[in-house]
Amino acid sequence: MIPKYSVKRPFTVAVAVVMVFILGIVSFFDMKTDLLPSIDLPYAMVLTQYPGASPEKVETSVTKPIEQVVSTVSGVKNVSSTSSENASMVMIEFDQNVNMDSAILDVNSKLDLVKSSFEDGVGSSSVMKLNPDSMPVMMLSVDIKGMDIKELSNYVSENIVPKFEFFLLKVQLH
Repeated sequence: MIPKYSVKRPFTVAVAVVMVFILGIVSFFDMKTDLLPSIDLPYAMVLTQYPGASPEKVETSVTKPIEQVVSTVSGVKNVSSTSSENASMVMIEFDQNVNMDSAILDVNSKLDLVKSSFEDGVGSSSVMKLNPDSMPVMMLSVDIKGMDIKELSNYVSENIVPKFEFFLLKVQLH
């Protein structure tokens, strides 16, 4: 069928081929390169501050109650935590098919239930979705012989950071 149509109407086929070719060229030049595409990871993090508390105190007073209450949220696959001096971090892994926006709302509502049992001095808990866009792409350190930390900080913020910002702005414009 297609060979007969192509032989009978060569002009129509030629126009169709040229149109596909032009659309391909236009699409190619309008295509944007995204080295780090937007990914919705099934992870959430609960961060809680407890100033002046030892890691053991943070674990018993903050981390364990948070772990117990967030593990009851639907779709939770795994809960892990880190208790350090002055802070608690609870990492929640969800199933792949879970809607993360509703999961975060569920975690917040469960945290509201346990916040009243926290001791005085425990800060409010913040829940964050793990998002690769909010993670640093590169970390740098600077050391200049003979400068103390304050002089070095001033030097970096006045001389090095503006050059990086200019370079990044220049790269983004192209």
